[in-house]
Amino acid sequence: MSNKKTFLILTMLFSLLFIALIALGSHWLSLKTQPEKQFGIAAFLFAFAAAFGQIGCLAMYIRHVAREKIAQQLTQQNKLKNIK
Repeated sequence: MSNKKTFLILTMLFSLLFIALIALGSHWLSLKTQPEKQFGIAAFLFAFAAAFGQIGCLAMYIRHVAREKIAQQLTQQNKLKNIK
């Protein structure tokens, strides 16, 4: 599997984890007992961590795509220099 696919899959997984944690945290906060409210707050905190993971994977994907474009341009420039 290429790096591009890996970063995109990780971004999707972090997105799904974020959605699941937000839903779980909302459910736990709706319950009236103290331990469930604490679990709900913890779920929201983990959801923010998942959002940071998602942003990080997306940044790594964008960086990888930019590096591929630069490498491709350098290859084309070297081919043109060798022809002349």
